[in-house]
Amino acid sequence: MINGISWLVVTKLDVLDHLTEIPVCVGYKVDGKETDEVPAQACGYEKIECIYRNMPGWATPTQAIRTVEALPKAAREYLAFIESETGARVGMISTGPDREQTILVPEFISALGLKNG
Repeated sequence: MINGISWLVVTKLDVLDHLTEIPVCVGYKVDGKETDEVPAQACGYEKIECIYRNMPGWATPTQAIRTVEALPKAAREYLAFIESETGARVGMISTGPDREQTILVPEFISALGLKNG
């Protein structure tokens, strides 16, 4: 909230591969009032009720995928939703535990000043 963010790293995308629907918390209800902020004091946590939006799952493996374009349509839509809600771009996506199972977005590589490859 103070500094903001430009880029996100999404890890363990493959953990969602078996789901047909993905619940995403998009806000909260505290004492019956909707808000997008979590109470600052821990004593308010028991009053929080999550508001969920259900996103379609893709129910197909992503572990062998190496580009964003090759991800299932529902996975791309999920990532676009995260970008839309946060205002930050997804620059890196892991689809498994191995280093080779990481998708790097070219613009992210450029922003970091790295060379692709």
